[in-house]
Amino acid sequence: MKIRHATVSDAGQIVRIINAAFEIEREFRRGERTSPSEVLTSISEKHGIFLVAEDEGRLVGAVEVRVEGNAGYFGMLAVDASVRRGGIGRALVEAAEAHCRSAGCSVMTMSTGENRTELIPYYEKMGYRVAAVEPSTNPAFKYPIRVVKMEKPL
Repeated sequence: MKIRHATVSDAGQIVRIINAAFEIEREFRRGERTSPSEVLTSISEKHGIFLVAEDEGRLVGAVEVRVEGNAGYFGMLAVDASVRRGGIGRALVEAAEAHCRSAGCSVMTMSTGENRTELIPYYEKMGYRVAAVEPSTNPAFKYPIRVVKMEKPL
């Protein structure tokens, strides 16, 4: 398996992997988690990229990464169901951290909905700590939820 920067031609596969992984959020989220246009916008932004995990030519994971001043951010971490629990998610997070560290970031941030209770301990095992819990104003949610913001020094 290798991790690399996504290209425009990867957008469709990135969308497939992310939307399948976030299907669990259908209970409280309207529509799909992402779209080809959103992924393409992120890929083309000056301070944003997608990293992808590739295994024998097949994309099996993806994560959005942004640099905002001295803070790095990762989101939409997703791994294909057929290869979950094999360390790909952790490898993608570590690659996102390395990217942000090399861009001069001193902290890495991420957020998740408090409804995704299984994710908080997962990120805590990687050194992330809860920094804030705030109400979400995102209209993508069917009802009000709170967002758990986590961070880790780099």
